[in-house]
Amino acid sequence: MNGIKQIFQKEMARIFRDKKMVFSVFILPVAIMIGILMVTGTFQKRMLSNIEGHTPIVYVENEPESFQQFCEAAEVKVKPVKEGEVEKVKEKILKGDVDLLLSFPENMDHKIAEYQTGDEIPEILPYYNPGEDYSKEAFDTVGGTLLETYRQVLLGQRVGNLEQIEIFKVDRESEAIQIKDEDKVNGKVLGMMLPYFITILLFAGAMGLGVDMITGEKERGTMASLLVTPVKRSSIVLGKVFALMALTGISSVIYVAAMVACMPIMAKTMGGNIGDGFKISMDVKQIIMLGTLLIALSFLYSTLIALVSVFAKSMKEASSYIMPMYMLILVIGLSTMFSFGNTPESSYWIPVYNSSVVLKEILTQEVTILHYVITLLMTFGMGVILTGVIVKAFESEKVMAS
Repeated sequence: MNGIKQIFQKEMARIFRDKKMVFSVFILPVAIMIGILMVTGTFQKRMLSNIEGHTPIVYVENEPESFQQFCEAAEVKVKPVKEGEVEKVKEKILKGDVDLLLSFPENMDHKIAEYQTGDEIPEILPYYNPGEDYSKEAFDTVGGTLLETYRQVLLGQRVGNLEQIEIFKVDRESEAIQIKDEDKVNGKVLGMMLPYFITILLFAGAMGLGVDMITGEKERGTMASLLVTPVKRSSIVLGKVFALMALTGISSVIYVAAMVACMPIMAKTMGGNIGDGFKISMDVKQIIMLGTLLIALSFLYSTLIALVSVFAKSMKEASSYIMPMYMLILVIGLSTMFSFGNTPESSYWIPVYNSSVVLKEILTQEVTILHYVITLLMTFGMGVILTGVIVKAFESEKVMAS
């Protein structure tokens, strides 16, 4: 135990005495991540504001007099298409110079006025470019909302009181129809983003530290000196793994706290209703479950990186081995970020993936004790197995001398 304690204290002291290391490990990664999210959200909000503030350029073919009067009353500006210029307008839509072309059938007012049961119903064609943001917005507003209002006006002229043909209404806007758990709703927002960032930041924090602790010492020659000391090699392994685990755990707490604290601000920069009324509330049970799982995940990541570092001959070689693992962690995080529905039972037996799933379920208050225990045992179990392999590698002179 004394040997483990000595190695643990040595590694912790080496990190915390170096101010640059403290900054690069605990502060810089989360600052960069939050900064990227806030900048991205700001640009997204500006883009949406720009689209909403844009005055659509709309051309009309065969414009009926009723639509012309409707547009004047609604203060909507449209341009009539001159004869033979329809194709030119379509070309401009393709280039993004025009947003929308409304093609009315000829003599539409007459067809509506003289309509008899069984006659062909007039059809309006709204031409737009789905690859252009302005054109797509014009299609939704002018080609959708405006034309629907125009249709209601014409329908009212035909039947008189629209309430005579309206069977029922559906209230989709009242807050009274929403039966929801505020904590669970907010947990959904956290559950979508936080597990992904926890996973990648946790691994990234352990990656740099783990490589330097083992492969870095082999390169500098200090590992050889350490191996000839009276400290058992198993104690050296455990001391380094526990130190890496502690440092990774501390960094994860900092990352999570910073992300959670800044999430309402980031949500507001993204626009929409994400940030409205957003509150973070976690009970004691959630905090304990989350903390315990982060410890287990820190342990697993530490042993994974330590194992690769033991067999690598240089820090460059170790980094090249770890990078595919990092990419796999990224993919796993993204897969859980956009996963919906029930998770298959077999998923909880897959290390790393199960942790991301359970992290999300803890935040959304959907986790079961069985799934949590399976995930915890699998994560700790894999860490213990990898630790045993590392101890065996440390006892091999061939591996340690390479």
